This record gives sequence, C-alpha cells and structure tokens, in this order.
Amino acid sequence: MTRPTNDANPTDLIAGYVLGDLSREEAVHLRQMLVEDPARAKELKSFEEAFSLLPYDLPMVEPSARLKAKILSAAIASAPEPAAAPQPSNVVSIAPRRQRHWKRWIPAISTSIAAITVAALGLNQMQLSQQSQQTVALQQQLEATNTELTRLRDELQANQSTVAQLSDPDTQVQILVGSVPNPTNSPFPTARLLAKPGDPEVTLVAHDLPKLSEKQIYRLWSVADTTAPPMYCGQFRQDDSGTAQWLVPDAICTKQPLKVIITLDAPDDPTTSAGPLVMQSTT
Repeated sequence: MTRPTNDANPTDLIAGYVLGDLSREEAVHLRQMLVEDPARAKELKSFEEAFSLLPYDLPMVEPSARLKAKILSAAIASAPEPAAAPQPSNVVSIAPRRQRHWKRWIPAISTSIAAITVAALGLNQMQLSQQSQQTVALQQQLEATNTELTRLRDELQANQSTVAQLSDPDTQVQILVGSVPNPTNSPFPTARLLAKPGDPEVTLVAHDLPKLSEKQIYRLWSVADTTAPPMYCGQFRQDDSGTAQWLVPDAICTKQPLKVIITLDAPDDPTTSAGPLVMQSTT
C-alpha cells in the first residue's frame, strides 16, 4: 500500500530527490513544498552540495578476497533470467513498495553539511587572523618610519646650524685627528671644530669618535703657546650624527689658539688638569 504523499517528511523527500529515489507523486508534492516554503529550497541546495562532496569524504577500502567472491556470486545470482512468453491472466499483480534505502544516507549528509560549515568558519577565522597580523606589521613599520623621519629632521636642523657657521667668513675651522684608533671599527677618528674668534659658541663635527657612557665625557682644551698649560674650554658628548655644540667658559678659547686638544675624563674630574689625550689639531 502506498503511503499518502501529504504525510511524507519534507527532509525525507528532499533526501530522496537528491538520491533520485522519488515517485512521480512524491516529486510533485516536493515541488509544491518548494514553492510554498522558500526555506525548503535552501535546505535542498545544502543537501545537493553536501551530496556532491560526499565521495571525497569516504575512504577508499579494498575488499578482502572472501568479500570479492561473495559480491561476484551475488551478481551472478541476481542476473536476469531469459524472459518467458507472457501468459494471459486475469490476476492483477501489485508491485511491492520499494524500500527507501537512501534514508541511511541522511545522517552522513547532515554530518557533511556540519563539517563544511565548520571548515568555512575556520577559514574565515584564519583570514581574519592573517589580516590582523598584517595590520600590526604595518603599524610597526609606520612607527619606525616616523621615528626615522624625526631623527632626520633633527639632524637636518643641526646640519643647518653647521652650514650657517661654515658660510660665515669669520668662522675658523680646526682639524683634529685621533691619537688612537676607534676600537669598534679601527680607523682613527677625525673632527672639525668650528669657532668664530670671540664667540663663545663652538661646534664639533666628529667621525669615528667612540660614543661614551654616562661615566665618561670629552673635554676640549686650548693651548695658547708651547709653554702655556692647556686651558679648559668645555666638555661634550656627540650625538648619533657625531655633532656637538656648547658654549666655552672663556672667549679666549676661540681667539686663534696655537692648537686645541680633546681628552677623555670623568664628569667630576677637576678642570685644572687634562685626562688622557684623544685628539689634537693638526695646525
């Protein structure tokens, strides 16, 4: 006896349609349901997508020799017999209702839909994580660029002051050479001391002069003649560009001395005697 189509479970009908196992009445009833309920159309599309991916989710299993023999025997036994001549009969045969073996696929299809949904969510999460990492990297790169721009701006301002001094025809330039090589990169340090006679402001531009810790400082000394002791003319630490500017304590330091020297001292050392020689002028 055939079950009325209006009692059919909608999910069963959708699964039967995907597997191609619906009768004509059931197919008509399913089409009517799809027209009346658009949500069923989405459910049908999900079942079709999951069913198309189902073969990729099933492992390939090689049957044993015994199972192969059983399959072959069953195939031979189920081969159709030669059709016999039809005999007239008044008996109307009623075909038995076919069993719906496709129902066993419903759990697998539902599981595949869930797996596809989880995979899609995982992919979205991974894409969001990658975008977040790229954003952090760009922010760090922008901060580094801003820091470098600030450093270059400060260096440009310092160089502008040096260029202005060099442009002044009254500015005198003393060239200094190191007495010992730089322990870091070996070459002897060199420097140029820019000063205007009688002006207390001086500028030193050094190359390869080692940077100092807080416990050490460079001091500039002026030597008026061969018999005079060195005169203290201030102390300094150069910046990253090798430039230092300061005011000398006495204007006599800039009035054409015989030579100038730079020594290495401690900040609290007395200014009456010079420490170890680091650089001296060549003129």
